[in-house]
Amino acid sequence: MPTIYKSQNNKEFFNPFGPPLGYFKLPSEVIKRMNQLMTKKLDDFSNFLVGKVSHELKFDQEIINYIGSQIVDFAVEYHNKAIERNNFNSTTQPTPKLKINAGWFIRQFNGEYNPNHFHSGCTLSSVGYLSLPENIEKEWEEDYKDHHPSHGHINFTYGTHTQYNISSIMIKPQVGDFYIFPASLYHCVYPFYTSGERRSFSINMTVI
Repeated sequence: MPTIYKSQNNKEFFNPFGPPLGYFKLPSEVIKRMNQLMTKKLDDFSNFLVGKVSHELKFDQEIINYIGSQIVDFAVEYHNKAIERNNFNSTTQPTPKLKINAGWFIRQFNGEYNPNHFHSGCTLSSVGYLSLPENIEKEWEEDYKDHHPSHGHINFTYGTHTQYNISSIMIKPQVGDFYIFPASLYHCVYPFYTSGERRSFSINMTVI
């Protein structure tokens, strides 16, 4: 059975292995607004990304400005906590500034997936979930009877598995979940087989 993370609070910073991950629950009004913004006429970003999915739509400046205003404090907090942890709280860091390099919507349907990859040209990346297929809980109920459930989950991997260290963590998406992580961290998304759309968004950021 893989290790599957489940949040206990509306905001958490946790270390399943070397790099820390951050979790934040998006407010319902942000989810609603992002779903509305996705209906705009946006450029297809698929040729620049690895995903084997139907549509990957690049954010325009309006969307970048909106979602940036919603997550900037959390991203800076994540950065500061990670630096403090790495330095054993022994140094004072200057207040960082956050630059959003790019963002895009990911529209994933039956049988589609995202191969194992990392994000280049930035220091932080993230994923937020906006919509799930209506009946996917039934698929998950069956999938969880298996010894290694994975359908529609995101999987992060780092390092080598040992008796005292895990190297892989699976996350079951839920609408409103937002995760931030180092851009260099490998991750993939497994296919699911329920009709409907698994809609998420990703943002690449650089800490200055």
